[in-house]
Amino acid sequence: MFVGHYAAAFALKGREKEASLGWLFIATQFVDILFFPFVVWGLETMEFVPGYTETNDFKMEFPFTHSLIGSILWAIAFGGIFFLLFGRKKTSGKSIAFVLGLGVLSHWVADLFVHTPDLPLLHGEPKFGFGLWHNKAATFALEALVLLLGLWYYLKRTVAKNKFGKFVSIGFVLFLLLVNYLNYYVLPANHDIIGLTISALVSYFLFAGLAFWVDTKRT
Repeated sequence: MFVGHYAAAFALKGREKEASLGWLFIATQFVDILFFPFVVWGLETMEFVPGYTETNDFKMEFPFTHSLIGSILWAIAFGGIFFLLFGRKKTSGKSIAFVLGLGVLSHWVADLFVHTPDLPLLHGEPKFGFGLWHNKAATFALEALVLLLGLWYYLKRTVAKNKFGKFVSIGFVLFLLLVNYLNYYVLPANHDIIGLTISALVSYFLFAGLAFWVDTKRT
């Protein structure tokens, strides 16, 4: 799953209005932000197998970032560090840290629906994944649906500061869906791990930066 992860960011922002949508965008992709450098450093592996699924060619081993136990520990670490650095002086600091931790953990739950059975509890078997990646159209539709639902909840729970604020978040989500369409149906498969890592990290931080900006238009 790619942009579908951001559905949790929008929903959690609606739940805790003091949380930053930008930080939630980082949280929901945090384990992938770690995963690609971990592959480059040899801590985890990504093998490119043509036709492995209809959606992508990724055969992955990633116990440190994408195991359930690992995801829980990263969630605790992310929320805890955020609280120590930024949240202690905020009245809602603990609540913000909690939803950021949930954002990190949501990545494993969302991946469960689309991944092949490659998500471990800790290391080795058993591994989990419902395998929706074998159907590209269904994967794209699921990501679009959950993202639109997350946006709906975000719009319901926040108020635009001006006319521009009424439409900017909708335009942002349409942009994310366009990027996802291009990624799935137009752009050629990228089997260069360095190039893939750079493009993934640039995308994650670009989207987070836009989310920080979009969030300033609503209250």
